[in-house]
Amino acid sequence: MKTAIRDFNGPPAQLMVGTCLACGKASFASRRDAKRAARSMFPGVHHRAVRCGERWHLQRVWGEAK
Repeated sequence: MKTAIRDFNGPPAQLMVGTCLACGKASFASRRDAKRAARSMFPGVHHRAVRCGERWHLQRVWGEAK
């Protein structure tokens, strides 16, 4: 069975749930939303979605060519 593709036509800010109370970073409801926003905001740069409580944040993966 294939996974359903979400219909998303808006800017990445629409995927953002808010800011994290613990660290102040932008938070996303799911890992999938965080990765989708990262691809849109930072094309060509690898980011990792990391969990913080019940929300997800973006983290830059260092060591790549600039």
